[in-house]
Amino acid sequence: MNLLATQTCIEVRQEIGWTEKRTIETSFDMKLFDDQLTVKDDVYPLTAIFDISYRKKPEKGAMGFLYLHTSRGVRTYYIKEDAYALVTAYKKLKSERPELR
Repeated sequence: MNLLATQTCIEVRQEIGWTEKRTIETSFDMKLFDDQLTVKDDVYPLTAIFDISYRKKPEKGAMGFLYLHTSRGVRTYYIKEDAYALVTAYKKLKSERPELR
């Protein structure tokens, strides 16, 4: 199991205190291996992933979206960094292995 790429994703939640509303951001890593993709406690075998895409504005610190198209539906994750390395690694892996097409 070789690690091919890592993407930092952001989880945003809001808390309402007695006199204020706080936005809390925590980060976690999405990791692409040669046989699976892991996101927090979820594990997706590569045969269950149809595509990975993202949309992000070029401004520094802008929030973007990473879309994971799976057999269980489309999962959306917030990102602040470009996901080019993850998407490129996945597409290369998919082109090299016929069982993933």
